[in-house]
Amino acid sequence: KYGAKSITSSYRSKPMGFKWPENWKEVPLLQKVVGKTAHFKDGTTKDVDAIILCTGYLHSFPFLTDDLKLKTANRMWPLDLYEGVVWEKNPKLSYIGMQDQFYTFNMFD
Repeated sequence: KYGAKSITSSYRSKPMGFKWPENWKEVPLLQKVVGKTAHFKDGTTKDVDAIILCTGYLHSFPFLTDDLKLKTANRMWPLDLYEGVVWEKNPKLSYIGMQDQFYTFNMFD
């Protein structure tokens, strides 16, 4: 909708069922990624440019290897996150929503 050619949402148990824009598709659980190709539980594949993994409100990252997991007990100001989002140890990895809503407005400036 905002410049994306297509959006693919993967669901664990059932589709959200909203009336999405034409470029948005819901598919079963993401099984693996090989190169730029995402493989889904129903056997379909899709070439992707970016993947956003949403964990809900529990900050657990079982899908990441230990060297990529952010480890912090401080959710007000997690260390090593620039503006509370971009991980300084690997700037290609962003943790959106990891911090409490302390400086949300700074993030959007």
